[in-house]
Amino acid sequence: MNFKIKQASVVIFTLFMLVITSCKSDFSNPNNPTEEVVFDSKEGLFAISIGINQYFTTTVLQEVIEAPAITTRELGVTNTFLSINELARGGSELAPESGGITDPWVRLLRAKGMAESLIAAVDVVDLAAGTRSGLLAYGNFYKAMCLGYLSGMWEQTVITNSPSGDAAFSDRSIVLAEAIRLLTAARDAINANPVSSDFTNNVLGGDFNLLKSINAFLSRYSLMAGNYSDAITHADAVLNDASAPVSSMFSYDANNVNPIWFRIEPGASDLKPQTNFGLVGAFVPEAGDGRVAFYLGADAGTANADAGGQALSQALGFWTSQTSAIPVYLEGEMLLNKAEANARLDQLSNAVTNLNLVREKTNDALGVNAGLAAWTGNATSQTDILEEIYKNRAIEMFLTGMRFEDSRRFHPNLDPASNNLTNERNRNFYPYPSIERDNNPNTPADPAN
Repeated sequence: MNFKIKQASVVIFTLFMLVITSCKSDFSNPNNPTEEVVFDSKEGLFAISIGINQYFTTTVLQEVIEAPAITTRELGVTNTFLSINELARGGSELAPESGGITDPWVRLLRAKGMAESLIAAVDVVDLAAGTRSGLLAYGNFYKAMCLGYLSGMWEQTVITNSPSGDAAFSDRSIVLAEAIRLLTAARDAINANPVSSDFTNNVLGGDFNLLKSINAFLSRYSLMAGNYSDAITHADAVLNDASAPVSSMFSYDANNVNPIWFRIEPGASDLKPQTNFGLVGAFVPEAGDGRVAFYLGADAGTANADAGGQALSQALGFWTSQTSAIPVYLEGEMLLNKAEANARLDQLSNAVTNLNLVREKTNDALGVNAGLAAWTGNATSQTDILEEIYKNRAIEMFLTGMRFEDSRRFHPNLDPASNNLTNERNRNFYPYPSIERDNNPNTPADPAN
């Protein structure tokens, strides 16, 4: 999805004023559109959509990948910055004041508020049916993504922003149900009125398949919610969809750089991928697993001793340059969603079949190919199958922001306080940022760990 930079920068500023602040001062600026111009024209709604995408992909995506990746050992800390070291140590050392959790919270709520503004404005403007369905689906998609990432890090979160700062919190199950509802409405709107060429040309661009992306996140959130049959159905909708483009990508340029590359590229001094994806013991990748060479490069030293001291590697994959595109979802995730859902439904043969499609894959559209032989473990053991699925999710879906969620789901009884510097995860959920607690009386009590 290519950026329309001039439009987006203006709209992001305007949306911040409308969504985030309660300041009543009126600073006249002829270069900024008024609220009426933004919300009362098709061009304004297109610009808002572009602005949401730019803010999410350049600012929010860093937070939803980086914080969970440090918590779950995908990334090792190589700097003394307090926020990332607090994430690496976890437990009670991750304080509510930490920027490591404040930044993702604030930025996700901002992006969610932008999407809410777009959704509310769609019915205000006279639009062609396919343009309206595209805008509505787009707003729903981004709000649902924000809700899903929030629920992946916090036990409770805010479904709808409140201008007065007293938004209600909802449990994860309710938040996920709302994300699924938004995505279902988005899918149904597009199926009823296919997205117009006007919206595609001016907002989506040629490298983003909105319907496939919606179905992919429906599969993801259905799995997280325990709706296993639905997770399989939605994954199949992605895998069986032959429409172009084949994959959906977040695209970057010299002015809007890949935010993960910026933090882990060879010259960066903050973070590096942990060797073997931070996996240990039975989860270490097998010899010859092509995904190791795809994602990880040369030796990059070790993490700080007080952040774990693990061996590090240079980053490859989707982070080789400042303009490397990042996938919105991976084909391998859809296959692994099917594998896990089948396993949890005790349909073990189907689970192994989909697991092997990932292990044996050599023709992935984005080059994420394990190229391994079929799994030789105990195909009658649900436990063994699920452990192999977890291992492959950890490798295949490296730095997608999903391992924190996966670790809790596959290993709910793990004690994150035990061996907090080397454990699979060092928290179950994050505490609520002080900035929220200080301003919102509805903020829940912090989780124990």
